[in-house]
Amino acid sequence: MSMEARITIFLSQLISVLILKEIVCEWSPETLDLPHSHLTRFLNTLTDEAQKCHSSNNCIYKNVLDTGLCWGYETNCPQHLGYTNAHCPGDHKGWVSSKNQQLQTFINQADFGFVKQQILSKTTMCEPTADGESLLECSSYLQFCRGKNLYLDFRDLPARKESFRYKMDVLKKGQIGGKCKLDKSRLHSEATHQSPLQSWAPEIQHFEELSDMVNEESQICDVFIDKPTFIMKIDATVNMYHHFCDFFNLYTSLHVNGTHSKMFSRDINILIWETYTYHSNFGITWSAFTQNPLMNLRTFQGKRVCFREALFPLLPRMIFGLYYNTPIVWGCKESGLFHAFSKFILHRLKIPKRTAIDQVVKPKIKILLLSRNTQYRRILNEQALLDALRLSPRQYSVKRVEFTHETDFRHQLRVIQDTDIFIGMHGAGLTHLLFLPDWAAVFELYNCGDEHCYADLARLRGIHYQTWTNHVKLQPQDEGHHPSDGGPHAKFTNYSFDKEEFLRIVDLAADHVANHPAYRHMLSHLREPLNRRDFYKILGIQKSATTNQIKKAYRKLAKELHPDRNQGDTEKASAQFQDLGAAYETLSDPEKRELYDRCGEECVSKEGAGGGGMDPFASFFGDFGFGFGGNGNQGQREVAKGADIVMDLFVTLEELYSGNFVEITHNKPVLKPAKGTRKCNCRQEMVTRQLGPGRFQMMQQAVCDECPNVKLVNEERVLEVEIEQGMTDGSEQRFTAEGEPHTDGEPGDLRLRIQTSPHSVFERRGDDLYTNVTISLADALAGFELDIEHLDGHKVHIVRDKVTWPGARIRKKGEGMPNYENNNLFGMLYVTFDVQFPKEELTTETKEKLRELLSQDSINKVYNGLRGF
Repeated sequence: MSMEARITIFLSQLISVLILKEIVCEWSPETLDLPHSHLTRFLNTLTDEAQKCHSSNNCIYKNVLDTGLCWGYETNCPQHLGYTNAHCPGDHKGWVSSKNQQLQTFINQADFGFVKQQILSKTTMCEPTADGESLLECSSYLQFCRGKNLYLDFRDLPARKESFRYKMDVLKKGQIGGKCKLDKSRLHSEATHQSPLQSWAPEIQHFEELSDMVNEESQICDVFIDKPTFIMKIDATVNMYHHFCDFFNLYTSLHVNGTHSKMFSRDINILIWETYTYHSNFGITWSAFTQNPLMNLRTFQGKRVCFREALFPLLPRMIFGLYYNTPIVWGCKESGLFHAFSKFILHRLKIPKRTAIDQVVKPKIKILLLSRNTQYRRILNEQALLDALRLSPRQYSVKRVEFTHETDFRHQLRVIQDTDIFIGMHGAGLTHLLFLPDWAAVFELYNCGDEHCYADLARLRGIHYQTWTNHVKLQPQDEGHHPSDGGPHAKFTNYSFDKEEFLRIVDLAADHVANHPAYRHMLSHLREPLNRRDFYKILGIQKSATTNQIKKAYRKLAKELHPDRNQGDTEKASAQFQDLGAAYETLSDPEKRELYDRCGEECVSKEGAGGGGMDPFASFFGDFGFGFGGNGNQGQREVAKGADIVMDLFVTLEELYSGNFVEITHNKPVLKPAKGTRKCNCRQEMVTRQLGPGRFQMMQQAVCDECPNVKLVNEERVLEVEIEQGMTDGSEQRFTAEGEPHTDGEPGDLRLRIQTSPHSVFERRGDDLYTNVTISLADALAGFELDIEHLDGHKVHIVRDKVTWPGARIRKKGEGMPNYENNNLFGMLYVTFDVQFPKEELTTETKEKLRELLSQDSINKVYNGLRGF
């Protein structure tokens, strides 16, 4: 190779390295444009993106990498690490037989479990047999489909003179297809939901194999679309409830489409499956998904269009779909999927959070009444209700709005984000509740007989819901008449409401808001500047709290307030968590606590620079008792203290995994008054004795006080010990003054040292768990599937389709023990496999069959295994 060629290669490699280095060092979350709590899941799901963050100089998310945080639909995503706060406070009833089944049903119906089911049900309908060929795969009933190198023929459209939507005959046989091996029977068996907005069966059922390749050079393609294209069949665009079902299903489809670095990219096309020109007051919401202009079927009429990547998302009126036909199990609420959608839209539309809007000195609970200026479902005594709210002794901040088709939708969302209690009639625009703050309440003034619509939407979003229940205190204008048949109908009239009952329900909603932890935290940050934070209030303790009480309060709140458990507002959660850390750091240190108690946080912050206000001479003269500086330490003696009692407390792994409170009986000697007196507080003091004229002698002399006599009495105490999640052997729980007594001082402490009892299944090492599983030789060779019951009862699912040798070990991320300092982090679970060989002798025939089946030569290697040769 010539020198010139070598230089050229070297320079090209150097440029590649420099470009890669520049890309890595400049990795930034702004390019993804996701909320912080979403980015943590994105990075933990995509190892390539996580590596970029690891290698970046400015990635602030390094501390959440390898934590196991996930969305909830990934293969190895434990429920406690997923993006959900779903819970079921109500009793289980109906079609479920247990609380666990109740929760899992809700997750599968309305949370990221729905995404997982869609992903698991995807099957290949048309399979490529060579590189560059087409692909089509769909979920059950063709509810979601995606394809590569697909052909669609729109040459018939110019003949259709009238604009149309919701048509099932847009495509005919052969007008959609690709070069791939089509499984016709599978396709036809799934194409059973024949309805415009239920599935893609009316279109995909006409898919056929093509003889020509589908690419940018193909003669059958008049237009070739290179960008990913989402083809949308949308619901009524004038109605927010219906149209946001489109947006919600599009967001869900981003997850169903798969985890890849471009899954949230806005550089995509949206093709609306109709010929009407799109118009909607909510149209700005598309900008959360795409930066490109919307297209419809008129865009391509008369042409054969080929798509490098075409996606057919979930539809708004699927059977058992989201959220129009969701059969929500009773008693459950707070879907992580709905919460994630809300935060995604607000983030991408740049809607400011409440803390950035409201900076008044004394915030009031903000009430928004959404008025309805239509023929039906108006509030006849609206002004009287507003006056009653403004005159309430609770001093509400009251606002009335009317959102029309001319009201900018981003302005609507800003108003909603600045609301604590949202009031409106059924159909007035209550779908806005999707974008309320997490602490808010919605008051559907009257549901007009449609009791589940917004009640279910509110519990899916995790918003507190109230509605009118006392029909005696409700006055309809008339019985209402349905336009089609004239029969009585509650939705086609107007109403008056009793003021006292109205205020009673509003006050209930206000109580919910006022007591919500997120609301209280928001107010604390609006009211208290940094240098006036009340650390005792933050930890929820008295000023007389002991060090042990401070630690206990901190650990409890750290679990509750960790940002990964409060994903509704990551910035607020992070600030709250930082306040908690600052409070604990100060009050758990005796010297800092003394400074804080004296003059507040400002003194603590100056401690390193100015000595915290202590007398600078004390370090020179303090040991000799000269007492310079007047700091109040003169004459102080160390208080005598009894010996500490140290005991081992054996606890189970289950308790260390989930946490627990246990009671122990402690027999403690206690000092009680007795007859007589005794010498006490004996000490050596310097006295001066005159020996003669001008001669003095200084000498030590024992000096004692007279104290009442005491006796020891044995008392039985019941102590409650908190077994905190993740505690390790040797960790101590200290009970102040529960140790040995001292007749002239204070009792010592009782120190309980945690020791782990041996467990029959798991062994703990650090934050990791180890276990062994014995499998049969058949399973070792052919593969197997099993569930390991974890310490809290949840199942760890293991699938092996490879050969498993004796001693083979796998690890499951996030299935170990919780970390003691941060309970949101979990160690690994290591599973070692033992293979049980058959004990009975094999026949000669069986041995020969095995040798033939395995086709393996004898291996008789002799080596020194102890030294690793």
